[in-house]
Amino acid sequence: MSTTCIKGLVLTMDEKGTVLPRGLVVFDGVDGVITAVDKEENLGKHKCDVLEGGENHVVMPGLINTHTHTPMIVFQGLFSGLTGFNWLKRVWFLEGLLKPSDIYLSAKMAMVLMLENGITTFSDHYFYEEEVVKAVEEVGMRAVLAKSIVEYSEHAPKHSVKDSVDFALKYANAAGGRVSTMIGIHSLYSCSIETVREAVEASLSTNIKIHMHFSESLHEVEHVKEKYGTTPAELAEKVGLMEARPLLAHATYLTDRDLEILGRYKPGVAYSPFTIMSWGQGVARVHELLEKGVHVSLATDGPLTSGDLCLFKEMKFTIAVQSSVYRYPGRIAPRNVLEMATRIAALNLGLENKVGSLEPGKRADILVLKPRLSRSIGLHEDPYHTVVYNLGCESVSMVYVNGKKLVDRGNVVGISVERLYKRVLDIRERIMNEAGSGMEGFSRH
Repeated sequence: MSTTCIKGLVLTMDEKGTVLPRGLVVFDGVDGVITAVDKEENLGKHKCDVLEGGENHVVMPGLINTHTHTPMIVFQGLFSGLTGFNWLKRVWFLEGLLKPSDIYLSAKMAMVLMLENGITTFSDHYFYEEEVVKAVEEVGMRAVLAKSIVEYSEHAPKHSVKDSVDFALKYANAAGGRVSTMIGIHSLYSCSIETVREAVEASLSTNIKIHMHFSESLHEVEHVKEKYGTTPAELAEKVGLMEARPLLAHATYLTDRDLEILGRYKPGVAYSPFTIMSWGQGVARVHELLEKGVHVSLATDGPLTSGDLCLFKEMKFTIAVQSSVYRYPGRIAPRNVLEMATRIAALNLGLENKVGSLEPGKRADILVLKPRLSRSIGLHEDPYHTVVYNLGCESVSMVYVNGKKLVDRGNVVGISVERLYKRVLDIRERIMNEAGSGMEGFSRH
């Protein structure tokens, strides 16, 4: 047994909202389990083999990204100024050129970026997810992975419901228990209703959640209305999808009746405001979802639209846009926003008994921030406000997953980032060369 103790202002993010201004988090570095959350004055009661943190450090649970597509980091910077189906058609064309080994290296690069940003757990929705499992095993992060099913694209890699379910069953608890799984339906517009129903049956019989895009863009809303005569939420209820209580990414466009449907079934919602707003799309009715008891967690979406995979940015956008759209400053409080990236995020991923808060018995997935003094003046008066408003990914100092230090002084440990970067650039160059003039066949409208 090797005991690590971390000192600092401790935001436990437990249900009581416990804050220890001069606190101490103690964990077993071998088993990766938190053994105590205490006051710093009781340091002598704990045998600390390693002592970290100190003055002007914030110790909190690792951040949890509830919806992303990690391998898309290879496409960073492409297709700016496009939205909805126009964007998707181009992305699917390029994704059809990806090899499984490309997925592994690109996902690994995205994990480096997420760790640099204080993210310890992510929920991924993509193709060839076996390769992402391999990257998770090597990097040391925690992940909830879903193999994506896209039927209505001639280019996107093809996986069936059986493929997605078989993957979920095979890799649940992989990487020493750090991998969990879901069933990956892409969306109501990219899959047939028969396929969605098949996934629902599989979800209900195996108790494996479905992770999918939902009411993401106006193109989707218009498509579903034209094809089925309903809203996406009405269609989801009609085909039994809501009974499986899926994880729904975005939920941007909801009518009053849609809100009632989600309030009745209470699926999880993954909210990524930056991507959707930069797409020129609308603003999700998050405050009203919360009022109806729907658990809304934060997400970055993929690195192609997010850019930096930074949940601190998503927190700031959540505060700003929800206050603006409801014409009420602080409509969602800083503490609630932090919960959406920690405790509530863990709940939406089915990991609430493992991570999301700093409590004895939970896994030692820990984020340590060391902000600049110029950003810390109000830290001890209102730590939630200071962390959400003043701090960002540049404040990340140390990151632990399962008690293992993966980031030290802001740098990812044990990975040659420069060599990985060059290999991902090689993949990008090959794909763009293979795409060639094929991209010219897509209209911008």
